[in-house]
Amino acid sequence: MRSETYSSLVHKLLQLVTHASQSTLEIDQRRLRLISELAEWIDAKVGFWGWGRGKPVDSTVAPISSIPVGFTEKEWMSMSQFAISPETDRIFNAPIRKLLAHKQHVTVSRSNIWNDQQWLAEAAVTQIFHHCGWDNWLISVHYFKPDTWTNLTFFRELGKPDFSSDEREFVELLLAGVAWMQPQVSESIAPQAFIGLTHRQRTVMLFLLDGLSRKEIAAHLGVSLHTVNDHCKELYRRFDVNSATELAARFLRST
Repeated sequence: MRSETYSSLVHKLLQLVTHASQSTLEIDQRRLRLISELAEWIDAKVGFWGWGRGKPVDSTVAPISSIPVGFTEKEWMSMSQFAISPETDRIFNAPIRKLLAHKQHVTVSRSNIWNDQQWLAEAAVTQIFHHCGWDNWLISVHYFKPDTWTNLTFFRELGKPDFSSDEREFVELLLAGVAWMQPQVSESIAPQAFIGLTHRQRTVMLFLLDGLSRKEIAAHLGVSLHTVNDHCKELYRRFDVNSATELAARFLRST
């Protein structure tokens, strides 16, 4: 981090989040702005925010969307290819899954999992990370629902020290504490799916996909259970399904 105190950086982050939240920027633009500023504060060369579905104990977690900062097109292509390789699961995912078995939020840096000798012995380190000029990393993963996660990942330049405990805590606070860093159900649904639906039908559909019961939806909307039932019947007819579970399977596949 810069020479500023941790409390000073938290104060600046709160200012940035407040300003971004009140701006007219689209949500992904707000995220990009915040991630870019955060990368600068913690002295990271590149980083990305992402989210996806899949439970921590399941190795078939599926990323849905990501926002990279600082990568060249070639570097991001290399990272994307590495992300789907078995090496990624062994080096990053498997150790983090073990930690997530006991908690919803895990933030680690390289030295928390790999010592210097182990890290440098990995072929992928030389072939991908060092080739791109990266070395030490920080990963924060937050499960805000049992099957839905979001994360922040940052890499530092070769020769820079590992991330400190304060920096890990700083990133974790941001990921867990900023509501719009956690994706909404609507972000995983193509806009075409809502064509022809009334505003109320769309709202009921999002509530159903978010796991709410019909009684809970009625309470949220201030309408009768009978009205919600009518909306659900129309949604099921439109999408040719028979239940909320089938509706979720159509739009929220996790594998």
